[in-house]
Amino acid sequence: MSRAHVFVLIALFAMSCAHAGNDPKADVLAVIDRLAAAGIHRDVSAIEQIYADDYFHTNQDRSIMDRAAVLASYRAPTPFSFDSSRRQEERVLVHGDSTVVNLISILHGKRGEDAFTSRYRVTYTLYKSPGGWKVINSHATLLGIVPDKK
Repeated sequence: MSRAHVFVLIALFAMSCAHAGNDPKADVLAVIDRLAAAGIHRDVSAIEQIYADDYFHTNQDRSIMDRAAVLASYRAPTPFSFDSSRRQEERVLVHGDSTVVNLISILHGKRGEDAFTSRYRVTYTLYKSPGGWKVINSHATLLGIVPDKK
């Protein structure tokens, strides 16, 4: 094999490494976005793929829900429906295979025919498993609910 071929192979390998997961913050926010979309659509199978087996959530009232309770809450009927979610003020700290994400989640939804927008400050803790980033913990604080103007 000529030196030129070796150089090309090394360059191709370096480029493939540089493009594979070169932005862990973007990768983590993509997981958070998939989780938000799954939550809006109450897609329990997608949520199960994102939550770690030992996941738990802390509610504003200090109660804790384990993974099974959270998944059951998505399976249960609800008077609420949501049509959009967006995030703002994201803060992502990546330390090796661990990540903390803090953001404001803005949800637009309805209760019956009454439309509203709710805002939450949410903190997620994730770790990188062999299959990708998994959410192991979350905590949410309600910042407010505003009825939409008719």
